[in-house]
Amino acid sequence: MVVDGALYVRAYNGHKSQWYQAACAEGGPNQRGGHHKDVSFEPVEGVILVTHRQRLQAKYKSSEYLGAMIGTRARAATVNIVPRASKN
Repeated sequence: MVVDGALYVRAYNGHKSQWYQAACAEGGPNQRGGHHKDVSFEPVEGVILVTHRQRLQAKYKSSEYLGAMIGTRARAATVNIVPRASKN
């Protein structure tokens, strides 16, 4: 989800998620929309979590998965995907 121009994701299964573990341990290249980017995954705290939750609630209000997506486990595994500086 994009909030104020920054890209945030959360692991549905929380800190134990294989994706979350790999992302935090390795960072590295990420493919999104056919583009390759060298990125880092930064943990998120504070008010952005509230904004993220509100946007998820608005977007997925009728989803059976909403409770898990905004729950404690997934919220704790929210990261900001930040592009790394180019090495060129």
